[in-house]
Order: sequence, then structure tokens, then C-alpha cells
Amino acid sequence: MRCFASNGFRGTTTREIASAVGITEAALYRYFPSKQSLYDALIDGKIAAPPVQDLAKAAAIARDDHAVFTIVARGLGDRGLGDPDFLRLFFFAALEGHELSDRFFKSRVGGLRAFLTEYIRMRIREGAFRERDPALCARAFLGMVSDYINVRVILAQDESYPQPVDEVVETFVDLFLAGMRADRTDSNEGSLA
Repeated sequence: MRCFASNGFRGTTTREIASAVGITEAALYRYFPSKQSLYDALIDGKIAAPPVQDLAKAAAIARDDHAVFTIVARGLGDRGLGDPDFLRLFFFAALEGHELSDRFFKSRVGGLRAFLTEYIRMRIREGAFRERDPALCARAFLGMVSDYINVRVILAQDESYPQPVDEVVETFVDLFLAGMRADRTDSNEGSLA
């Protein structure tokens, strides 16, 4: 994972991988017939893990808005910050146009966006959230969380977010929900009702 995260799929050799794990290249080929099969196994392992939205389903059923968005933000943060090599690998795969990045994106990111979009749509129908495009709202929330993760992991600028992760998550959730609650006016001025 570290080799692919540092050099991408194209820039990583099986010799480098074997050396990194302390075996010969021949031994590596006993476990994986090709560099592609090893790469596939890494991505497939991530796709097989339970998606973040599964953690928030009970809160969604209970209509606990704060819990839904906190669980999603915290789950993404924990995964992104907890596995920086995979995040880098994913970005390399996307930049290289590797088909596995598209599969991961559709199954994981697309699934999470769909979950949040449908949750927001439901809360709009129920009158709890303001009338707004649910897909744009879901992207706005995920954008805040993604910025946090990307700045910390991809750009390695920890000083940009010196706050503890719980404070960052709480701030993002509070800001998002304050803007979404139906007790706000829909005027362009944004004044409170």
C-alpha cells in the first residue's frame, strides 16, 4: 500500500513491493500473479469493508440529524486519517485513470452521497430542512469533511486544522445543520425567520 501510495500504480515496481515487505520478487509472485492482482486485492479489501453510511442508518431511522452527520463526518475522518496510504493510493489511481478508482468511487463515495442525498430529501419532505437541492446539500457537507481530510493527509498541513478532530466535526455539523433547518427563511438575504 505504501509503495502504491508513494509512486502510484505505474510508478511502482514489483521489485520495490517485494523489497518493502521483505521477500523476493519470486515469492511475491507466489501470492499474487501480477502487480495488477495485488492492486486489485488492496482496492477490493477496502470495498469489502462496511460503508460509513451503515454506521448512520439507525440514527437516520430515528431522524437524529445531528447524529447522522456526526457519524458520517467522524467515520470519514477516522478512515481518511487512519489510513493515509490508502487515501493517497486512491488519488493516484484516479489521476492515473485506473479503473479500480472508478469502481471504488462509485461503490463508496457514490453510495455515501446517495445516502445523504436521500436523507436530506426525506427531511425536506418532512419539513425539518429548508427547500434546497438535496444532492448539492450532500456535496456541500461532504466537501467540508473532504477538505479537512485532504488538507491533513494529502497536503500534510496539520497546522491548517490545529483543532482536535471532535471540535472540527462538531463545528462542521453545527454549521451545516444551522443552514439546513426549516426555521430559517429562504430569502436571499439569509435573515432568520
